[in-house]
Amino acid sequence: MAQASRSYASHNTVAEWERRQDQWELIDGVPYYMSPAPSGRYQRISIRITTEFEIAFRKKNCGKCKVYIPIDWQISEDTVVQPDVLTVCKSVEEIRLMEAPEALFEILSPSTQNKDRAEKFELYQSQKVPYYTKVDPETETSEIFALDETGLYKKQEFDTSFTYRFGECEVILDFGLVWE
Repeated sequence: MAQASRSYASHNTVAEWERRQDQWELIDGVPYYMSPAPSGRYQRISIRITTEFEIAFRKKNCGKCKVYIPIDWQISEDTVVQPDVLTVCKSVEEIRLMEAPEALFEILSPSTQNKDRAEKFELYQSQKVPYYTKVDPETETSEIFALDETGLYKKQEFDTSFTYRFGECEVILDFGLVWE
């Protein structure tokens, strides 16, 4: 996603967010303004993840499961985020997603990695997103966190491929393809 910088303005709401012409996320009323488009490498990684999920969903006939790049997810009246890639296995009828996705990916950049590693990690865990994957283009590594039986994220161990499970649908993502 584009680079973000935290603004220390007063508390904002989704209604204020909707009136803005520029691109920004809103977390607990704090706006994060987005800067110019991400690098080519960053975009290629996003496209590869999206493509692998799209192909797998189609091949495995995964019903309503879809992959989105980026789509606004409204969590509350003062929190709207735009994950880099996410999967949803239900219809998205609104102009933005209003329920937690099944999986989401944040592609780390120097200006967003602190937010993605800390604030968004806690936010996504609190919203019970089953899978949260942090993708680091610099080190060509990924960290995958899955909710455990207590509702907390547990880091998953894997080599180059990981299986995401969405009910009856399973998608194997080969990170070797992501780094090509």
